[in-house]
Amino acid sequence: MEKGTKKEIKRRVIVVGSEGHHGVETTTWNTKNMPNIADYDDVVMETNSLGCLLKQAHTLPEEQRDGYLWEIDKNLSYVKERLLRVLDSRGSIYVICSPRVSIKYGTTPWGYIDNYDWSPLPIRLAEESGETIELRDKLFEHYFQFVDRWQLCFEEVTAEDEDAEHVYELHERKYLVKLDSGVIAQNRYERPIAMRLEYYLRDKPKYGQDPNKYRIRHTSGSLILLPLPTKIDVKEAINVLIEDFLGIQQKTPPPEGIGEILLPGEGSLKREIEENLDRMEKLKAKNSDLETLKEEKTQFKQLIYETGTPLEDICKLTFSKLGCKVDDSVEDFILTKGEKEAIVEVKGREGTILRGDGSQLAQNRRNYVVQKGKDVREVKAILLGNPWRLEFPLEERAKKELFAPHLVKDAMVEDMALVSTVELLKAYCAFIEDKISSEQIIEQLFSGIGLTELLQEQKT
Repeated sequence: MEKGTKKEIKRRVIVVGSEGHHGVETTTWNTKNMPNIADYDDVVMETNSLGCLLKQAHTLPEEQRDGYLWEIDKNLSYVKERLLRVLDSRGSIYVICSPRVSIKYGTTPWGYIDNYDWSPLPIRLAEESGETIELRDKLFEHYFQFVDRWQLCFEEVTAEDEDAEHVYELHERKYLVKLDSGVIAQNRYERPIAMRLEYYLRDKPKYGQDPNKYRIRHTSGSLILLPLPTKIDVKEAINVLIEDFLGIQQKTPPPEGIGEILLPGEGSLKREIEENLDRMEKLKAKNSDLETLKEEKTQFKQLIYETGTPLEDICKLTFSKLGCKVDDSVEDFILTKGEKEAIVEVKGREGTILRGDGSQLAQNRRNYVVQKGKDVREVKAILLGNPWRLEFPLEERAKKELFAPHLVKDAMVEDMALVSTVELLKAYCAFIEDKISSEQIIEQLFSGIGLTELLQEQKT
């Protein structure tokens, strides 16, 4: 370097939405740790991968969808605020634009999230398509060699537009904000298919004075909106932008057929990799089967903490596994084992099981025997209760009153068995371990009056 010359300062560049680019940092739209984009001089982005992430939300179970979209929405809000600082510091943002993708998000009627929510400046686009391209800015001539048709066009921003709330807030509303735009390429009827957006700040005019006479205080960098390439993929198009406008040479993609040329030892490594991948796939399939088995077993833990319909469903499944027949065509459900028949009520509470829970069961039994023309003594009443369902550890529940005293007295009169679902789980586990038979459990259940334990008779 000659004496007196300054060392060129390398500009910091980040790519959002695409990975594997040389000499720049990259990040995805759904990363858990979005970098501080304001700390970079220039940003290159693509919206197609963001749109794909939003479409993927449709494939997720409803209970996972909001959390998935919340993470993306959080990143988009952060990126919007950071990009505004990039523009304000005269940095450039290059965006490869794809058609808009919107998805319902949140509980409000207007709650949507889309793949342009990252923009700090208003982007107005129309989803039209065509092939006529008139290039107005020769700087982008190389990029447009890879575009022979377009899928959307933009509206120009005029000097009168003041849709820049975020800019006002950034500058504490001290200045008048004006938006401006420039056409990079347009279609046959002169609508932009590529454009740049900028803003500038003027001193606020006094009443009755022309704001255009006040000097410009500050001019932003450019938000450059480009169409999707059609002759190369998006990743290669990003490489073109990085080389042409940011001066960072990109690695040449491996040409077709290069894989047929093998260096010494490469073939054996390739075979070993393929064998490892095959083993990984088999292990993945095995783990998937194991996860299914694990879920089948762990679902019975719901007997400890659930309430309402989920608790009733897991009680029914437990009795089915014990060899009983379950009929849920009536209120509560009917449990039969051989000649034995019972009407079962299931209740989960965050405190004691109440007297009214038993009263309702007794009434339901009377209604049932009248309907079926049976004697009340032919149908057992069983109240399955999950008291203190959120109290842990389980030992703490044993210190509390599980069933109300008046309920216990009523059960003795009504020939009603009061059984905790924790007791049912313990009995089921003993059955799985072959420590007790299903017949013994059912016998205890049908013969119990008042507070009933199911593990009194163990196998010998």
